Amino acid sequence: MKPLSNHASALMLLCVSVVISLGACASAPPQTNVITTGTNTAAPNQTPTQEPAAALINGKPIPMSILDREVSRRMDGIRTLGDPLPADPKAFRDTVLDSLIDQRLIEDAAGVQSVVVTPADVEAEVQSNLAIAGSKEKWLAQLAADHMTEAEYREGLHSALLTGKMRDIVTGGVGMTAEQVHARHILVSSEATANEVLAKLKGKADFAALAAQYSQDTSTRESGGDLGWFAKGELLEPTVEDAAFSLQANEISAPVKSKLGYHIIQTLEHVKDRPISPETHYKLAAKVFDAWVQSLEKNAKIEKYPNAQN
Repeated sequence: MKPLSNHASALMLLCVSVVISLGACASAPPQTNVITTGTNTAAPNQTPTQEPAAALINGKPIPMSILDREVSRRMDGIRTLGDPLPADPKAFRDTVLDSLIDQRLIEDAAGVQSVVVTPADVEAEVQSNLAIAGSKEKWLAQLAADHMTEAEYREGLHSALLTGKMRDIVTGGVGMTAEQVHARHILVSSEATANEVLAKLKGKADFAALAAQYSQDTSTRESGGDLGWFAKGELLEPTVEDAAFSLQANEISAPVKSKLGYHIIQTLEHVKDRPISPETHYKLAAKVFDAWVQSLEKNAKIEKYPNAQN
């Protein structure tokens, strides 16, 4: 995980959690070890002595007050950055709750594996951020402007660091080399046109010339349909990627359908262990981590009541 002290100071003070997508900035996650005086089972509302739950994760609640606070904080962050407010407040609230659930699942998984973040770890990050801010007074003033207490900020740092440790464990197998192919394609709107292009290629027509003539992919058409080198998990169209990896060098595919249309694909080179760029490594690690979080969701019992009234 990139150290939080490397972020720009303004974003640093707003963004104290690691978002599941591994790249976006959101406001700090709240304290997750909240103890309520009861549980929420058949209905989202509890007795007057119990705080209503926004969700139950394996029988453990995320209190409604935590969700309310996080929604409010993220809205404040959006206003601070000058971005448009969410057009659908309910959908935004649901998204915030999903992120809190994922954070809880990550932290529970960390507990199972005895992964911990110590007070010294948190303090080291705080000191780095104080150095960026210039003084503790300036740092606290920024926290106050962001409607955040120092305790809440430290809680968020704890969650961020814990998520970072789990991310490093989960993505540890993603190296700086990977199986890759160098391929090119011609994208057309119909299968009939794809077969027409394929027939011309079988007649020894030039692939690059046909790409310039037929391809609807404006980003690659002028370069002969060249997709460059890519590893598994990089392309947005899985069917195109699967086809490219299934071909031998210089082999041309039959028409391959995707949501964009029909593709004729040619794999130019196929290497089992080729160095990848830092950007590619980041993308592949993000996909591995996302898949792991999805597996946590699949294996957990999750009940959600994000819009329940007290």
